[in-house]
Amino acid sequence: MTVLRISSGAPWENKVGYRRAVRVGNHVFVAGTVAVDESGQPFAPGDVGAQAARALQIIEAALHQAGAQIDHVVRTRIFTTDMHPDTQAAVGAAHLAMFKDHPPASTMLAVSALAHPAFLVEIEADAVIL
Repeated sequence: MTVLRISSGAPWENKVGYRRAVRVGNHVFVAGTVAVDESGQPFAPGDVGAQAARALQIIEAALHQAGAQIDHVVRTRIFTTDMHPDTQAAVGAAHLAMFKDHPPASTMLAVSALAHPAFLVEIEADAVIL
């Protein structure tokens, strides 16, 4: 079976040994994705909703590179640095905007920290190409 590895070009990929996404057969696994801008800097510091939306855009682009679409996503995992109701609502709104017509199974968890203090949310996605 062919394995396709999709790189984001982020320096962490080679330092840590991972790729943005991996396609095996009709399954695509997208690694934890934070919100970065085109230069690799934190996107929208302090705005968890904007960060969630940006992370989902990056995930969507990786899916396209792997030959998948956003409606192929069957599971997401969302990691936030807090579970305040406002955080949940902002992240949930971004998730709903992306997946409104094809909601995946999903989990939202609070973690103590992400890779950089400016990152407030990180999202993973698994897809099955139909």
